[in-house]
Amino acid sequence: MSGMTFVEMLKISIAMPILLVLSLAIFAQALERMYSYWVAQKMPTGMWERVRDRLEAGDKAGAIAIARRDTSLMGEAIVRLLSLETANTEKLVEAFQLYRQRLSLGLNRRVGLFGTASFISPLIGLMGTVLGIMRAFHDLSAAGAGGPAVVAAGISEALGATAFGIGLAVVAALFYNYFTLTARHRLNTADLWVLEIAQLLEDHGGKPVS
Repeated sequence: MSGMTFVEMLKISIAMPILLVLSLAIFAQALERMYSYWVAQKMPTGMWERVRDRLEAGDKAGAIAIARRDTSLMGEAIVRLLSLETANTEKLVEAFQLYRQRLSLGLNRRVGLFGTASFISPLIGLMGTVLGIMRAFHDLSAAGAGGPAVVAAGISEALGATAFGIGLAVVAALFYNYFTLTARHRLNTADLWVLEIAQLLEDHGGKPVS
């Protein structure tokens, strides 16, 4: 047997269709998360810089007006924090917890798929390896004679499924690490914004605006 195409491997191995479906799910979810991170749930850095400038100038009303024009979750959170009657750090951090949980849920939605895929993909590939070796010995027994051609299909199935499973696991692990680290960085950034708001309100004062 000279070579085996991917389509032929799909026909002879139960592991390959499973890995193919899993790979499509991984890449589809990665595209969805990319859109969510960089478009739908993008951190409003520009808005925050304008809010900070207003707070440094002691203009809390102006800061709230800027935040209200922003449609993001952080814009909503900043409006809420700046409208509190008590503006100490403890109160601000406590009030932000609800928004932080919502932000965390949005950032980490379905990210666990990548972690699960990175774990099970090599196992599915190993299943294909075992089935391929079983097929090779079955073909050898049925032929009644040895030779590379007799076991080539089973060995190709075994090696192909293993390689595909390991490669898919590597890709899934990279996606998982990227999205989890990015989510952690954004949550830390949001926490720093809240602490900076508390510091700016303490330094520059200003009455709460409803």
